[in-house]
Amino acid sequence: MTPTATSTALALPALLAASIALADSPAPDFLGQIIVPSGLSIAGVPFGGISDLSYDAATGHFHAISDDRADHGPARRYDLALTAGEDGVVTLDIVSMTELTDETGAAFAPRATDPEGIAWDGAGQRLFWSTERDAAGVPAIYVTAADGTTRRLTIPEAYTPDSDGTRGVFNNLAFEALALSADGSRLFVGTENGLAQDGDRATLEAGSPARILVIDTNSLEPVAEYVYPTEPIFEAASQEPFWNDNGLTAFETLPDGRLVAVERSYAHGVGNHIRVFTVSLDGADSILGQDDIAAAAPVTKTPWFEIGEGDHGLDIDNIESLSWGPEIGGRPIMVLASDDNFNAATQFTQFVVFTLPGDM
Repeated sequence: MTPTATSTALALPALLAASIALADSPAPDFLGQIIVPSGLSIAGVPFGGISDLSYDAATGHFHAISDDRADHGPARRYDLALTAGEDGVVTLDIVSMTELTDETGAAFAPRATDPEGIAWDGAGQRLFWSTERDAAGVPAIYVTAADGTTRRLTIPEAYTPDSDGTRGVFNNLAFEALALSADGSRLFVGTENGLAQDGDRATLEAGSPARILVIDTNSLEPVAEYVYPTEPIFEAASQEPFWNDNGLTAFETLPDGRLVAVERSYAHGVGNHIRVFTVSLDGADSILGQDDIAAAAPVTKTPWFEIGEGDHGLDIDNIESLSWGPEIGGRPIMVLASDDNFNAATQFTQFVVFTLPGDM
């Protein structure tokens, strides 16, 4: 299936060859978007729930993961071919769909997984991916080899929720962001909000102490962990049921070791608001193995740009994906994508593309 549009989507070169001072750069230029029609299905399985993207420079395609909890079809990922021209014309080809299986090779039962993050390791020909929760609310990180075998990685006990809700991840606020370092030696995994023992969920008055877990991709063991303080919710909801949230939903890495992080905030009746930051780990304290994080120095966040409802003419949706991709006209590309929550009535799958400033 190949949807086309005159508004745009695309990709960017795997990682920029030189260190990029995004914090000192102007906001990226909007190139365009493409919206996938609601109700589109592949082999009888609905296309949607896109929660992360990872670019494969060898094929020129993107790996995309769906957060379907095996309710609408099997837990799955997609191979997507996104192309765009300098004139903003975009095409999207859904090349293939692949089922995700657990460490035993078995299919996930309904509600047994909630895939969210994805990172392609081209050198190792393997795919790292995360799930926010199983039926008991426990998050996980997996790596799937080229032969399809999957291994579940060991994560700190601190992330496992207890029976009374005083420790571990909050429900549906766990491993959202996933990215590999430029050299492939480290996997960065971010929670959407903090853990129960660390503080509250984000509110209108304060953010939440989310965590970034760092895993060595050779040993597949955690080697560091940092506090990432999210922003407060951007605005109060204006309609019942007055739902509000804000959290870390995606990030990518830069060659100098920094991250580019996406926070998506939502207010019912108002809409979505997207904030993008550059993130430095320099000077941050590793909290790996620590029970009390209150005194830990967090990562340093620098605002880069924001997208509000109506900016660039966009009806911006539930942005949960960020990826670099190929160049267009000699300029690097950044792709954001939304998760439609399989809610055809009010949401959609949206790929939004920006070109980065040419003076980087």
